[in-house]
Formats: sequence, C-alpha cells, structure tokens
Amino acid sequence: MMRYELFLALRYLGGLRRQQPFVSVIAAISVLGVALGVAALLVVLGVMAGFDADLEGKIIGANPHLIVEMDGGVIDEDSVLRSVEQIPGVVAAAGFVQTQVLLKYKDQATGVILRGVDPVKEPRVTGLARSMGEGIWPPGPEEVILGSELMRRWRLREGDSVIVMGGEKGSRHPMVVKGEFSTGMYDYDLNLALASQETVRGILDWPSGKISGVGVRIREAIQAPALKRTLQRRLGFPYWVMSWMDLNRNLFAALKLEKVTMFLILTLIVLVACFNIIATILMMVVAKTKEVGILKSIGATSASVRRIFTWAGLLIGAGGTGLGTAVGLGLCGLLKKYPFVRLPAEIYYIDRLPVRLEFGDVLAVVLAAIAISWAACLYPAWVAARLSPAEAVRYE
Repeated sequence: MMRYELFLALRYLGGLRRQQPFVSVIAAISVLGVALGVAALLVVLGVMAGFDADLEGKIIGANPHLIVEMDGGVIDEDSVLRSVEQIPGVVAAAGFVQTQVLLKYKDQATGVILRGVDPVKEPRVTGLARSMGEGIWPPGPEEVILGSELMRRWRLREGDSVIVMGGEKGSRHPMVVKGEFSTGMYDYDLNLALASQETVRGILDWPSGKISGVGVRIREAIQAPALKRTLQRRLGFPYWVMSWMDLNRNLFAALKLEKVTMFLILTLIVLVACFNIIATILMMVVAKTKEVGILKSIGATSASVRRIFTWAGLLIGAGGTGLGTAVGLGLCGLLKKYPFVRLPAEIYYIDRLPVRLEFGDVLAVVLAAIAISWAACLYPAWVAARLSPAEAVRYE
C-alpha cells in the first residue's frame, strides 16, 4: 500500500504542468540536468575503465603475472620450476635470462633490455610469441628479435646485422635481426629485445643452466597478490617474488587517481543540477502553502509534511538518474559497437575508444546521484515542515 506522503508528492508533481507551468519547466530542467550529469559520468568512467583494461591486457601480454628472482641469478632452475608449478592456480612457468645491453647499428646506439627466453615454455607464460609474424619465433643462436618501435626508428629490416655490447667486460657480439614483435606498449616495443637463453648466457659468460629468474602465468591475473604471498612462503629466502602489479604500481596508482578525480569533477554537474531541485521544491512549497496548512490542520505532522516534499525531490532526482543511466548505457553500447570516435592508431595503438562499463561504477554513479538529490531536498522540506497552519491559510 502506497504511503499517503508519496501519493501526495506524485499528485503535486503531476499537477505542476497545469497549475504552475513555470515550476514544471524548472522541474524538467532539473531532471535533464541530473540526466546529463549521470550520462556524462557513465560514459567517461566507461571509457577510462576501457583504457585501463586495454593497458592491463598489453602489460600482462608482454610480462609474466609473477616473477621469481634472486641475487646473482638462479642456479637450480628445475627445483624452482617444480616448486612453482605445484601451487594451485599456476598455469605455466618458464625461466629467463635478462640483462641490460648496448645495442648498436651503424652510427646509432641505445640501451635495451635483452631477454633470453625458453623457446618452448615462454609462449605459455607471455604473449610475446603471438605478437610476431609467421616464422619469426623462436630466436636462434646469435639472433635477436627487436620491438617494432626500435625497428621503425632505426629503419631496420629482417637480416640486418647489429652489435650487442654487454656483460662484465662489455664485449661485442654481432647478432642478426630475426624479426620484430609488437606489444602495443611503446616502452616495450622500443626498449625490449629477445634472444635465446644460450645467446644471452654467452654475453654474460654464465654457465649452462643458470637463469635470471622464473616467469609465472596464473589462471586469474587479479589473484597475483595472493599467489605471490603463497609462492614467497614456499620458496623463502633468498628468493623474492614480484607481481605484474608491483612492477607497474606507479602507473596503476596514477590511473586510479585520475579515475577518482574525473568522478569527483563530473559529479559537480549533478551537484549543479540539484540546485535546480532546491529551487523547484521551494517554489512548490510556496505554491502549496494552503494545502500544507490544511494538511497540518487535520492532523498531519511536521515529519509527514517533510516527507512529502522530500519524496517530491527524490522523484525528480530519480527520474533524472534513470534517464541519465539509460542514455549513458546506450552511448557506451554504441561506442563499443560502432567506431564513432576514431583515434590515431600510430599514437594510441588502438583506432577506437575502448569502453568497459563495470557494475560497480554504474552503482556508484546511481547512488551518488540519488544521495545528492536527497540532500537537495532537505532544506525545502524543512521549510515546508515549519509552516504554521494558521499562517498558511490566513492569506489564502
């Protein structure tokens, strides 16, 4: 059964168009203002979440979910691999040999990270092998695979010869460019190079079987922190375990801060729209002064009157929130399906806006809009509740 306060609020709002057309216009503007703010919030948060998801996918594609290392390198690779693979949730593990080297081609030189990979196990741990053309993987002896950005910058082609300088003595090692990979991440495509483990061990003058660490792929990337703790307890000192989140902590912290900041800034649109709700309810109180006086004279309490006008403001806010949610979800769906907005692929590595609208974001926007609408009703409802029955009907 509908409470009479809600019934009267609906009646008051329904009669605005006939009795107070000016107030009804302001009420409509309030609804549209809230709807605009909610729709803008949903679209922006959806696009930002889409960019975050796209970035995470590229980072995870180029890196293992977990990395196990120790000072001076891992000697007993097989023992570490067995310990890692026994943990529930681990999909695959592969050793790698990694060092920083100076890469030279003609009169050009730059520092890169040279990673020696396992040709069989590496494709199960990262997506680097899938980011190459046919026939490039795996790198053979004295062969190197470079990132697409470095290949483009130096105008390198498959079969070109480069010089790798590294190791304690900084010795020179001629190598042949086998091909290129493209992760979609500028830093990786410019500063990462791949070779066989034997080739990198030769540069470092390491014995056979010694590796820098072990890369681990798990079933759910989001579970990396929990499995990191489990793996650290199992291996103990002197090993240490890092997750893909640890390696990119500053980047993800900045993205999270940016998302929160945009949420707060765009919430101001809803806040401004709710000032119209205050004006609408105040003018409704003035227009319904006689009705309020009659209600209080026949026994309605101040709390009941306050609830009537609180319901009226909430209905305006809920209407705007519902309309804005529908529009925002519709726009996100259209942006996801049709490339209305084109992006320069050579800059962003994607040619359309990525959209990923999460339930938590939608719920936060809806609750924030309803909460602001409710707060906007408090003062006008309090003014209506303070009306004296005698004063309300004296001049009517």
